[in-house]
Amino acid sequence: MKKILRIGEFSKINAISIRTLRFYDQIGLLHPYHIDPETNYRYYHIKQSSIVDSIQYLRQLDFSLEDIKEILSDKSNPHLHQLIEDRYHQLIKEKQILEERIKEIESFRSGVQLYQERRFQKELEIQAFPQRKVATFKLSQNIYQMSPEEYELNLRYFKQEINQYSPFFENFSKIGSLMDLENFQSQNWYSDCFLLFHDQYLDLPSLSTKQIPEGAYAIQYAASFEEEIRLLPHFYQAIQQAGYRTNGPYICEVIHEHPNLSHPQRDMFIRMQVRIAKIH
Repeated sequence: MKKILRIGEFSKINAISIRTLRFYDQIGLLHPYHIDPETNYRYYHIKQSSIVDSIQYLRQLDFSLEDIKEILSDKSNPHLHQLIEDRYHQLIKEKQILEERIKEIESFRSGVQLYQERRFQKELEIQAFPQRKVATFKLSQNIYQMSPEEYELNLRYFKQEINQYSPFFENFSKIGSLMDLENFQSQNWYSDCFLLFHDQYLDLPSLSTKQIPEGAYAIQYAASFEEEIRLLPHFYQAIQQAGYRTNGPYICEVIHEHPNLSHPQRDMFIRMQVRIAKIH
């Protein structure tokens, strides 16, 4: 059995490139078993394959080459356990971040799908929702009397508040507004409260957390903020005509946004919704 292999043979049977083997030699991670002084040919012992296996395995776990060198240099290294523990907790954190990313892409995907399916729908729709959690942010003026520029500026204040206390928080979709039941029933279109749909608890001094109760909701869709304002009285009347009474605050929920690079303005697809009960 051949024990000593030229670098090309060792490279082939271990599925590792010659270039990588040369690099590992340079950084002191894996030296050749022998280098011919006359030809400068590099030779590896078949037993060194176990080192290659370990390096490849640890690389799959995203250990750095520096860490791998430390791990494989000394079994009794007092830092070995801590090194592995640190990597373990780092992977757990990355898993949590990845799970959040998956939830966000699912939300984005469902918003796009809803936009494509409902963008031309103007009829009243009744839908059951589970309990939902929102963070709210009080404003000093009525959202429904803001200019587009004022709306955008107030939205910046909301975002700055979140980023100031939670710099890790990256999601700023699912923005909306909240209107008290009394204002909606009296058709006084007034809201001084932004809301943000979010599953996690945001412990911020300037935000309040509310639970939107489960139940049946009357729904209508609007293709813009301006259209929402125009549709609000028709939405209210359609609920009455369908034989329902409202028993919860009115919620404006931005389902999807798709601004155009040529037109720097907010392009919102909105789900208008309010909790209802059948009039007996």
